[in-house]
Amino acid sequence: MVWIFNRAAMESKFKGLTAFLSYAIFAAVLGMLQFGYNTGVINAPQSNIEYFIKDVYKSRYAEDLPEEIVKTLYSVAVSIFAIGGMIGGFGGGIVANKFGRKGGLLLNNILGVAGGCLMWCTKVANSYEMLFFGRFIMGVNCGLNTSLVPMYISEISPLNLRGGLGTINQLAVTVGLLISQVLGIEQILGTSEGWPLLLGLAVVPALMQLLLLPVCPESPRYLLITKQWEEEARRALRRLRASNQVEEDIEEMRAEERAQQAESSISMLELICSPTLRAPLIIGIVMQLSQQLSGINAVFYYSTDLFESSGLSPESAKFATIGIGCIMVIMTLISIPLMDRMGRRTLHLYGLGGMFIFSIFITISFLIKEMIDWMSYLSVVSTLFFVQFFAMGPGSIPWMITAELFSQGPRPAAMSIAVLVNWIANFLVGIVFPSMKSYLDNYTFLPFSAFLALFWTFTYKKVPETKNKTFEEILALFRKENESEGENNTPSTVPPQQESNNVSDTKL
Repeated sequence: MVWIFNRAAMESKFKGLTAFLSYAIFAAVLGMLQFGYNTGVINAPQSNIEYFIKDVYKSRYAEDLPEEIVKTLYSVAVSIFAIGGMIGGFGGGIVANKFGRKGGLLLNNILGVAGGCLMWCTKVANSYEMLFFGRFIMGVNCGLNTSLVPMYISEISPLNLRGGLGTINQLAVTVGLLISQVLGIEQILGTSEGWPLLLGLAVVPALMQLLLLPVCPESPRYLLITKQWEEEARRALRRLRASNQVEEDIEEMRAEERAQQAESSISMLELICSPTLRAPLIIGIVMQLSQQLSGINAVFYYSTDLFESSGLSPESAKFATIGIGCIMVIMTLISIPLMDRMGRRTLHLYGLGGMFIFSIFITISFLIKEMIDWMSYLSVVSTLFFVQFFAMGPGSIPWMITAELFSQGPRPAAMSIAVLVNWIANFLVGIVFPSMKSYLDNYTFLPFSAFLALFWTFTYKKVPETKNKTFEEILALFRKENESEGENNTPSTVPPQQESNNVSDTKL
């Protein structure tokens, strides 16, 4: 009897997860794998790229380039990726509305192939400018992916699976990070000859998506609400659900459409000025900042150098960096079932709290590493736990919750703004962290600790739980908040089942 009950519970939990839906999600998240790969790939070959920059400069001008300028140019190679990401992320909403979610992803792969080829040919062309341009183009590609992929997945997923399947975005990012870290060791491609190929392999996810995605349907929400193509939306849903019983999904979309029609069409400026949507927009922006200003990209971009400065040998530092990738993948897998069991808000609070604690431990290990030899290992362990808690919540939830906080009309504009903010913060961390490390030395992670404390407090006080809610129910939360402005509002702690039935009584 217990076995029958557990089997029934599992079937209920994964109801709607068809083979074709799994295929569509896999094809889409290759864009996030691309993002993860290009975030991590620049880390391991840092010394090889710096030597290349020095050699190119000397061959051109017959003089040595000062070490400080070399470091600056390398930080440009790192951070120009985020500048491209800003542009791509900001344009994500426009592309999503003009070409559709699937159409936008397909077109975006042209940039992925172009950027990968430019980086691959950097050494042959003897031009570090080509490396910069390739990283920039790849940043535009990844910026569009970070906007389009979560939007597509949230719109094709059944309501009961939206949280867990949304976490697949972060899983793809972590797998991309891990692949780039493994390929970046000296025994594979982390050499003076192999690093251009290491960067150029970014063409592989783009080519795979070009092959796999055309079979998938366009987002049913886009077809029904944006294009008003009801029959095409039904056809897409039947394929995704492997069933002719799609009326429940259609009715949810129609409810969202009615809510959308009750208010005027939303542009970015109107979204920013809308009193009803101001609260979800602020939450979306702060959630994105909580991901980037947590210090995680300082670890992703500079972990090898960070571990070396804590006392590890260069080879041990690279293997410790691979450990970061492994922890990310494992913890993201663990967080998938937790997402719909514990909820987005709870996991985000756990993640931010754990990161705060271990950022303090990282600082302590830096301060006393010269007095106690084994403190370098405490630094590694603390960094691994720091990454573990990031993967538990802040890694995936900001992308997911931004898509969940908005209905169909304002969602593309909201995603564009939130992703733009994410990439601006990404750029600032990438370009500023080397200088922070120089000036603050052992106290480098303290600013991140302060940010983590602020973001935890904001999440606790202001962020609602979106688990098991339709887009219309989430919108109702903020309408109620707007009507009750001035009252003492607290985050909802009502159980999900009760909360869904009493949306009008729930306050943010």
